[in-house]
Amino acid sequence: MNEKVNKVLYIALSLLLAVLFWLFVDNEQGSRISETFYRIPIEFIGAEDVLPSRGLMLVQDEEVTIDLELSGPRLLISNLKKEDIRVQVNLVGITAVGTYPCTYTVLFPDEVDQSQISQDRASRSTVTVEVTELYTKTVPVEIAVSGEASEGYIYMAERLTIDPASLTVSGQEEDVSRVTSARVSLDLTGAKASISREFDYQLLDADGQEVDKEGLIVSDNQIQIEAPVYLIKTLNLTVKFKDGPGSRLEDVDWKLSTNTIEVAGEAASLENKEDIVLGEINLASLLSDTEMELDVTLPAGTVNLSGFTTVTLTINFNDDLATKALSVSNISAVGLSEGQNFDRLTSSVDVVIRGPADEVEAVTAEDIRVVVDLTEYTSDGTYYVPAIVFVDGYENVGAIGPCSVACKIRS
Repeated sequence: MNEKVNKVLYIALSLLLAVLFWLFVDNEQGSRISETFYRIPIEFIGAEDVLPSRGLMLVQDEEVTIDLELSGPRLLISNLKKEDIRVQVNLVGITAVGTYPCTYTVLFPDEVDQSQISQDRASRSTVTVEVTELYTKTVPVEIAVSGEASEGYIYMAERLTIDPASLTVSGQEEDVSRVTSARVSLDLTGAKASISREFDYQLLDADGQEVDKEGLIVSDNQIQIEAPVYLIKTLNLTVKFKDGPGSRLEDVDWKLSTNTIEVAGEAASLENKEDIVLGEINLASLLSDTEMELDVTLPAGTVNLSGFTTVTLTINFNDDLATKALSVSNISAVGLSEGQNFDRLTSSVDVVIRGPADEVEAVTAEDIRVVVDLTEYTSDGTYYVPAIVFVDGYENVGAIGPCSVACKIRS
């Protein structure tokens, strides 16, 4: 039984070796076949870069192809595909308008031994090319907007940016002259955020009909669009107050000419924003009832939908407050460095105080201290320094208005 199995295996191995040997001899010793490859596209080197740089263009109404009959070793040819074959025509040497018969080059993948392949027949021996003048035109990019942003959002058309804002179209004059604009379609339906991306476009003629791009060279393949879609929000307007004795917040009535403003901005920057602070008012700096204009400073990147840019602030002091002016000579300094001396040049200052009428009436100049802080004045010299006024013994009475003292610092 074993002898029969061995005999069968021996016969099978012999047949396999014979077949392999025949294939080797068939491939290496000249057994050749031929095959025709139809409609191989011809590539034109320099058509899209070199010629346009010279103001020229290749005229092609349709794809140019060639049929090739190739022969070579059976294994090589049978494994060759149409996609492996490249046929190229070099146009780099063309510098003027005209019709030129050009030779072509057949190329194969690097792993193919080109020396073993013969070209037995070709559907054309040369390739005739027509080169004409390149006509160029610049056309604007227009945006066709459709749909509406979501409720509570607004499309800020005036902030739309288009890059590029125009396109350069090149080609034969009769084709290029038809193009008058490029259109990008922008759909805002349900938008809740700004749109920023690249869009395809259509070339249009004077009647708004699409122009086929075939045969045209356009400077850009897509258009970058930045279309702001902003959240609409109403913000409260408010003012901060700095108060003190005689100028407490409960001692005044104040109001703004308007208390809110409507703005629009990116949702991320407005979602946690509720107020706009118009400024800080030191009540002690006001000598009487006051009306002032405050600028409205919007959060960065937002748009004022209400239109106004200033708000009127009205401040009225209560009628039960009284004021009085006193000449004060009790002037001292704090914050002197070791070894420094303070000489006041101002012998007295006029101080205006404010508070409840009965307390103001009782205050005398001896109850008032004028203190100069010289902490930041480290060099000798003569200075005119803001001063702080203290009214001792009367917690509801305070100084109002500015107060400064001329002094000299010496070591």
